[in-house]
Amino acid sequence: MKKKISILCIILARGGSKGIPGKNIYPINNHPLISYTIAAAFGSKYINEVIVSTDDNKISKEAKNYGAKVPFLRPKKLARDKTLSVDALRFTVLEYEKFTGKKFDYVIELPCVSPFRDSNDINIALEKLIKLKCDSVISYVNTGEKHPTRLKRIKNLSVSDFCREYPEPKRGSRRQDFEPCFIRNGAIYAMTRECIVHQRSRQGNKSLPFIMDENKSVNIDNKFDLLLAKTLIENGYCNNVPKKIFTQKKKYYNKQKPKLLITTPLHFTGDLEKKFRKNYECTITRTENLKDLKKILMNVDAWLCSPCPTYVIDKGLLETAKNLKLIVTPSTGSNHIDIDYCKKRIITVKTLLKTKFIKNIHASSEFTFSLMLAAFKKIPKAISVVKSGHWRDEEDILRSKELYGKNLGIIGFGRIGSNVAKYAKAFNMNVYAYDPLKKINSKSIAQKKKYQDVLKNADILFICVNLNDKTKNMVNKNWFKKIKNGAVLINTSRGEVIVEKEIIKALKSKKLSYAATDVVAHEQRDISKNILVKYSKKNDNLIITPHVAGLTNESETKAAKQSYMTLNKFFKND
Repeated sequence: MKKKISILCIILARGGSKGIPGKNIYPINNHPLISYTIAAAFGSKYINEVIVSTDDNKISKEAKNYGAKVPFLRPKKLARDKTLSVDALRFTVLEYEKFTGKKFDYVIELPCVSPFRDSNDINIALEKLIKLKCDSVISYVNTGEKHPTRLKRIKNLSVSDFCREYPEPKRGSRRQDFEPCFIRNGAIYAMTRECIVHQRSRQGNKSLPFIMDENKSVNIDNKFDLLLAKTLIENGYCNNVPKKIFTQKKKYYNKQKPKLLITTPLHFTGDLEKKFRKNYECTITRTENLKDLKKILMNVDAWLCSPCPTYVIDKGLLETAKNLKLIVTPSTGSNHIDIDYCKKRIITVKTLLKTKFIKNIHASSEFTFSLMLAAFKKIPKAISVVKSGHWRDEEDILRSKELYGKNLGIIGFGRIGSNVAKYAKAFNMNVYAYDPLKKINSKSIAQKKKYQDVLKNADILFICVNLNDKTKNMVNKNWFKKIKNGAVLINTSRGEVIVEKEIIKALKSKKLSYAATDVVAHEQRDISKNILVKYSKKNDNLIITPHVAGLTNESETKAAKQSYMTLNKFFKND
């Protein structure tokens, strides 16, 4: 392994074991069961990071005591009895990459119910995976006395061979004479990132075996297995030596530190995450289970929330948050938060709006302009034609227009609107703008006193306003009457700014030739029921993207830093 590669070790450990309650942290020789797998992972010379994916706070605490990271709690829906390991594993990989901004080459899953697999086994499996360039390497063990040739079917007191293809010899047999047979022992699943993320598999197309010693293949599934493992470990039959690294010196979780809940998927760089954990008692989770959130919020002083949650932060959610003083959202909008209720509760809400750093964020502006290019140039349609196996069979449906000399109308001349105007000038477009709250000091921009004057001139119309009482449902039936025939409408503000049924009417009547939006109304509800989403599935003249205009590595990293500064200023931390 000459090339510097990155390998992420994941230990899946849910809290809801039915057969043996609390199995993953069952004490064996004064150490929880999970600690033996953590020790094996840390002993590998190839693994870069060791994280535990769990839904349980007790497991999280024990894992951290032995040096493993628990960056977030796994959602309950991915920790049920019927949850597939591959789904929980894939979620953990992608979520951890979001939080760290890193991208790993390989992933190795080490189930904590296999305490005898050691670092040497791990190293051999990883070397095989990388040198032989396969999708995965999975550990196996010889079936031994339980060879499938000896398997029987017993029905109505009658005994017959289970494997008809390989029946047991009539005159007796010895295990040594059988063709070797192997079974997965559940100890090691090493795979490429591509395999788990894109193929959604722990095996992939090319999987190779790693044969492990039978003595290391105890897989704890029932109480007898647990007793056997306990006895063996207590008598020295285990190469893994757990080390509890948690000390009083590192125990910074105390009453003096504000308790901070983090539910945002921001790219926390290593240094920034350390700073958060240094100044705050952090709980990091992406759970969307409101019952779980309510429990966590009971003891929280501040909340760094997601800018696009699937729920509304309202009275129903916040009523248990008796100590909550501050909500920070890494977004300019706040329609996912009940501001009025927060005011009544004296909960301060901080957004990115009106911060100095927001001027240096270009993600949303670039995406907004990109939507115009995609819509005006019919790029999605052209892509779909090729995917369907055609080329230029029907040129009329692909023929677009040039931007050169076209009239661009901008409603709202804030950060995004002003940036879009700059981009448009590079294309030699004529720019018209309306913003009653701002005077535009640019000779190249035609500022209009009435929005109607922008509507009647614009070949392409951008909506770039903040959502408030005045702008809600602003783009209504009357607006569409005044819009230039055949215009293109672009919206990256908020879905509630436009009366959505009127967009559909305008598209059907050809009043609008095309529309593109990164937002829809009421995103916290079931998106599949949104009328624009339904329309877009059957029509080519509407582009919808899932509120990702600001979703870039750069913008999220900057937003994380700003959020950290906002929190520190509020709590007066250095």
